Amino acid sequence: MQLKVLVPQPIAQEGIDFLEQAGVQVIIPPGHDEKTLLNYVQDADAILMRTGELSRKVIEKAEKLKIISKHGVGVDNIDIEAATEQGVLVTNAPYANSNAVAEHVLTLILAGARQLLQVDKALRSGDFEIRNRLFGMELKGKTLGIIGFGNIGQLVAEKCHYGLGMEILVYDPYFKERNAALYVEVSSSLEEVLTVADVITLHVPYLPATHHLIDEKSFGLMKKSALFINAARGGIVDEAALEEAVRNEQIRGACIDCFQKEPPQENFSLWELENVIVTPHIAAHTEEAMIEMALAPAKDIIAVLKGDTALYPVNEKELRAKR
Repeated sequence: MQLKVLVPQPIAQEGIDFLEQAGVQVIIPPGHDEKTLLNYVQDADAILMRTGELSRKVIEKAEKLKIISKHGVGVDNIDIEAATEQGVLVTNAPYANSNAVAEHVLTLILAGARQLLQVDKALRSGDFEIRNRLFGMELKGKTLGIIGFGNIGQLVAEKCHYGLGMEILVYDPYFKERNAALYVEVSSSLEEVLTVADVITLHVPYLPATHHLIDEKSFGLMKKSALFINAARGGIVDEAALEEAVRNEQIRGACIDCFQKEPPQENFSLWELENVIVTPHIAAHTEEAMIEMALAPAKDIIAVLKGDTALYPVNEKELRAKR
């Protein structure tokens, strides 16, 4: 019987082609909500999951399921505990979009530092004299505070140090200081990074332990001239505290690519603030990254279905302990 791979949301054609050329049947349902998935998941041997929620109810109904492979890095939309209980391997694609996200962060840093959206809007309305009232911030010699120093955080550090001449200060309790590049200073304190940095960027996963990691107290520690960047996950930041900090000029401004609720409500009060730049969770969305994010999980799916080892397991240790 032909093996079946469920692909609930659109992915790059290269990923579909790879799966089909490997001899599996690709099933594309008409939606990715729980009700739809429950109607399609029972015969699935694998699921290639993007951003939709994969609940315990769906996972428990997938009696043949061997692997859930994530199109990207973050797996907070997948019930890992349920998958592990069912003996299902979860994998992700930790390197597929790293450069795309790092480049987007760099774009946000530059746009925020030079207040590009504000001056663009002013000039389009005929206000050429904005050039004499609104002045940007040079980044050379400024300190970039990076919270979370995995693949993306390290790329951001490299690009900002060598490309912009920034000093790099990092907080990540899981990162071994001996592995840091010579230009990286590793801090043992989140508070130090928040207090010292001129630009702060988040690169941690969204977990119960990181929910609202950046809150009212955090913004209170930041410099009034600080620029805050979040291209990680929305739930890491207390959005009410962020809005208050920007509105009350506790910080210079913010650039946000992800939100606690996506899509955000249409009348979201954050939209009112001129010194906030927002993008619709597109940091990873380049043509190149979309192809890699489709191919990497597809390759792990085929490997596992053939009885081989996955390259990027997430819950392998827990599965071994369960056995």
